Amino acid sequence: MFLLAALALLAPAYACAATYSERLQAADGIKTKNTARFAQLLATLEADKAEATAVELQYLRLLQDYRKAIRGDYGAALGDSVALFDQASDPELRFRAALLVANISAITRDFSLGLRYLERALSLQGSIGTPELKYAAPVVASTVYNEFGQFELAKHYARIVTEGAAGPRERCIARQNLVEAVYRMGAAIDESADVESAITDCLRENETIPANFIRSTLAKRWAANGKRAQAVGLLEGSLAEVEATHYTRLIGEFHSLLARYKLDLGDVAGAASHAAHVARIEGQDPRWTANVTAHYVLYEVAMKRGDLRTALEEYRLFAEADKARLDDIKAREYAFQLSRHELNQKNQSIALLTSKNRLLSLQQEVDRRTKWNFSLAIALLLVLVASFGYWGWRARRMHGSLRQLAETDGLTGLANRRHFRERSEAVLAACAERRRPVSVLLLDLDHFKQINDQCGHSAGDWVLREVARVGRLHCREQDLFGRLGGEEFAMTLVDCDAEAAMRIAEVCRRSIASIDAGGAGCGLPVTASLGVVTTTAGGYDYEALIAHADVAMYRSKLAGRNRVTRYAPPPVPERRPAGSMSKQY
Repeated sequence: MFLLAALALLAPAYACAATYSERLQAADGIKTKNTARFAQLLATLEADKAEATAVELQYLRLLQDYRKAIRGDYGAALGDSVALFDQASDPELRFRAALLVANISAITRDFSLGLRYLERALSLQGSIGTPELKYAAPVVASTVYNEFGQFELAKHYARIVTEGAAGPRERCIARQNLVEAVYRMGAAIDESADVESAITDCLRENETIPANFIRSTLAKRWAANGKRAQAVGLLEGSLAEVEATHYTRLIGEFHSLLARYKLDLGDVAGAASHAAHVARIEGQDPRWTANVTAHYVLYEVAMKRGDLRTALEEYRLFAEADKARLDDIKAREYAFQLSRHELNQKNQSIALLTSKNRLLSLQQEVDRRTKWNFSLAIALLLVLVASFGYWGWRARRMHGSLRQLAETDGLTGLANRRHFRERSEAVLAACAERRRPVSVLLLDLDHFKQINDQCGHSAGDWVLREVARVGRLHCREQDLFGRLGGEEFAMTLVDCDAEAAMRIAEVCRRSIASIDAGGAGCGLPVTASLGVVTTTAGGYDYEALIAHADVAMYRSKLAGRNRVTRYAPPPVPERRPAGSMSKQY
């Protein structure tokens, strides 16, 4: 979660910086401690850049890229950081530029780019001579791997920093990453030793950004344990300090958590105010968790106020953002696995080249030996060919595994959203040529968030797997069944008219309603709202069918949930004959 402060490396802050280089270091030293002062120093350095050397101008560019990232101008910061990595003559500047690219890429969800530049930074680590930069790479690695959901790796790199001889600033950021990783792994946390002391250490260094990210993690832990009022008090007590940082990701994190917890506590007006604050943040990524939470809260508030029009719009925004977030998680996992695969292939290539060099040396020796030694060289050549064949087989097998990962939902085993769409579009194109009827069924579980909140995510996962199981029972061999994201599923029913589709939908609804979540330790009922549309009403375009089924499903929601609704096109307005007008007397 906390990304940019991870690069707040030790740099001396001189009270009276005389040279241009010393002024650069002074600005570097306060970039996350005092963002307003940091901006002022950059402005004076930009005005005086005529007295700077070429290397100092590149250093200034790096600090300006930090400033752009803090303001949320990620595109400009990322583009210039990549260029600076290629152009910088100083190895330490290239090292820090690579780390900044990795950080910003994690924010913008460009996972492949982020992992690639993180590996480049780690490969440059051995050539860095400045002691203060020794721990920069593991600090950033722990931060990036937290964002990529690889919490064991994040914990590993954070431990390198906390158990080493790092400076207080690096230790502060590493401890924040460690608290985040341990919490996300569901492991035990000692609030006094692991959390409160970490906050104290960060505040001692005036590092308010990492200190408040630790507070947000603590608030989540308290809320998960039923201490929502205590969590709200912690967040509200630190909100002014957070907003003073001008760091939009941290500000959005606090407001989204306050919106969610105040809604749970019944403070509808307060929840709406905080959620609206998140929605107003400019340049936000729709996949951002704070954005997803904000739209869900605004949907719940509108429902409580009886404003169905606003509720429908906010639920649409929430559903779109949540789907994007889930697709983003899948892409993140795929990018990480692909990165590991590429690294393994690189190591295998090195091993094969080493074997080939050894074989060439042996062949030279064979030329000086007897015919028997020549036979030995032939045998070694066969071994090498077998090795190439083996590694080729391994590579094909790995590609097959990656393809399966990219097409399948890991929790339910169903087709994921992208794969379901590709197969459905192919089926619809084939049926369109022969004018065969196709129906699309869209179902969304009712009040699924309550199951997650009250019974835990393990119970929610169990319910999703049960829904997938009962759905498969009612799918014929030619039908398609997929999970579009979250608690939303879809079926494409081939050679199925509206009446047959409605019967299948009703059977699915009853089967879902008969699921007993008590087996997962949850006493809440499980129901679903369904929408059905046929090609007779919606044509053979996949997007149109899904949109119409979504409209029908929302009508089921608004009609009280746990029901099936068939899509009906809106009535066509009656046209008056040309020239006909009512007479006035």
